[in-house]
Amino acid sequence: MDVVSARNVIVVEDNRETRQWICDTLRHHFDRANPLPAATCEEAEAILADAEAHGRKIDLALVDINLPDGSGIAIIQRIARSFPETLPVVVTIFEDDATLFNALAAGARGYVLKGVRTESLVEQIRRIEQDEPPISPQIAHRILAYFRGKLPQVPAQETVESTERLTQREVEILRLLGKGLTAVDISVALGISRNTCATHIKAIYRKLGISTRAEAALEASRRGLV
Repeated sequence: MDVVSARNVIVVEDNRETRQWICDTLRHHFDRANPLPAATCEEAEAILADAEAHGRKIDLALVDINLPDGSGIAIIQRIARSFPETLPVVVTIFEDDATLFNALAAGARGYVLKGVRTESLVEQIRRIEQDEPPISPQIAHRILAYFRGKLPQVPAQETVESTERLTQREVEILRLLGKGLTAVDISVALGISRNTCATHIKAIYRKLGISTRAEAALEASRRGLV
């Protein structure tokens, strides 16, 4: 199934660098692929409405979850409702059960975690052409573990917010992590060195009892920072 080559692919991603990377990957590795970039739910809706009005197909949708004006899950629901032949695939940092299963329930037919190298993204997308769902290995393991009822329990100390408060700078960095920015993106945005940014992120992880960007994004969302 040649879903990517010579086809329309909507790329819904609010981070400019990540959106550009995905679009460039599609252009360079899939012949005549036509990426349609959108930074917000509103922009994605406009692309879908235009395609619907002119009878154009959207063959593949690569959709982030956390967007500035809403959730990518709403876009997936819209696609499932109005474009049943479109293949929606989540591309996100979120790997928690709630986001994962809500996206799948909405109609997502693939789930790829950000932070992969270009070759890995290409490999995941090529699976579509072989009628295989593009799913990151970590996500596949979580799905299997969920249905086996063997997901690891979160230690009690990690469920309680640390009494050590975040500094104003750390809160600002946590907010940017919640928006999907990398440490390099954050250092540029705030005008600080990469080493300083890395030190702040380590302090945030220590204070919150977390160890991944996905957990940091969830904490930012829980605190209403994004």
